Amino acid sequence: MMLSSGYGIVIMMTTSSRGPAVPSSPPAGTLVVPRVVHPVAGAIAFFTIASFWVSTLVTELFGSRAALVALKTAIPWGFWLLIPALVATGASGFVLARGQKQGRLGAKARRMPFIAANGLLVLVPSALFLADRARAGVFDRAFYGVQVLELVAGAVNLTLLGMGMRDGFALTAWKRGSFLKAARACAARVSGVEAAAQGTVALRVAKPPGFTFRAGQAVYVALPRAKGSDGKGTVRTLSIASAPHEEALLLSTRISESSFKQDLQQLSNGAEIQIEGPYGDLVLHEDATRPAVFIAGGIGITPFRSMILDAIDRGLAHRLVLFYSNRTPESAAFLTELTTRAAAHPNFVIVPMMTDSGPANAAWRGERGALTRERLVQYAGDIAAPVYYIAGPPSMVSAMQSLLLGASVRRADIHAEMFTGY
Repeated sequence: MMLSSGYGIVIMMTTSSRGPAVPSSPPAGTLVVPRVVHPVAGAIAFFTIASFWVSTLVTELFGSRAALVALKTAIPWGFWLLIPALVATGASGFVLARGQKQGRLGAKARRMPFIAANGLLVLVPSALFLADRARAGVFDRAFYGVQVLELVAGAVNLTLLGMGMRDGFALTAWKRGSFLKAARACAARVSGVEAAAQGTVALRVAKPPGFTFRAGQAVYVALPRAKGSDGKGTVRTLSIASAPHEEALLLSTRISESSFKQDLQQLSNGAEIQIEGPYGDLVLHEDATRPAVFIAGGIGITPFRSMILDAIDRGLAHRLVLFYSNRTPESAAFLTELTTRAAAHPNFVIVPMMTDSGPANAAWRGERGALTRERLVQYAGDIAAPVYYIAGPPSMVSAMQSLLLGASVRRADIHAEMFTGY
């Protein structure tokens, strides 16, 4: 997903469904306001503290005593902006986290109490003390001792807020450019939950009336009647595996021990879920003279199924090459379907690769092991010509990015999404 210090959640699933439509339930844009407030408030807090910190340091080193007095008496007025910004950042982050306590989101949540405590217990009292001393013209050892404390505390908060902004960018990359748009929040009915592959389930959901999306986009999914909750949160971001022309939405996910996943696979026909979106900019490029190379690891296949089927349905002239890595054929969702599609469409080539070297793949006659530069050239041709799309586990995505960058592929031609799978 991706928001300067936003609490986005990046986990992908697929959905497909037929069944009666359900009227909208939550108001449109349920999470849109917090998603806008959080990065804006976080940025205001960061730059307010930064302005205090830099101006203090510069005035102490190069300014006059009168300039220092003016600065120290002015800083407390900035709390009318800083304190609401910190409160808004923490509150909106809590709403967006939805119980998530692990990964980057959990790290962001754990930093917020330290940022708040440091601000309220150190920065604010220090600034008030320094303002009082400055007005009285007292610049003694206590003044400069507190001044040092204030600078250290300010540097700590700047560092923590900066780390939150970094994590926010990473978490919400999947929806940059679209997260400010008024999203639609609505209820939808499940029409079936079935096995998509070994360890993977597919959720079929009736497409709400009027719901539209672009191939490769994703939605937030929440389970209103979830039975359990844990530190992994109560909402997931699921990429839509179905193409826009298909009647139903198709969502699919690896099974894990998280409460959300356990509740998801136990949904019955007619059960209600909440979706919000669509979000995301992982969509096929328009220049048909440039091939599209998809590199999928495991459940990372979900947005690529949507993009490939959509391109075939619309008769696009793009050459499509899919490298699809799994441990075994039994664990590869949509493999049979995509292989059949490739046999019928000369512009689409699929290269399944199995990584398990044990007896489970003894009968496998296709490619084995990880994707290499040589294998890429063998099937895709000129390595600099395509636009690349990568989705899968973080380690796999990082390795593929490094491979492509090492082969002098332009960073702008690499579009990647990490699927954490919890």
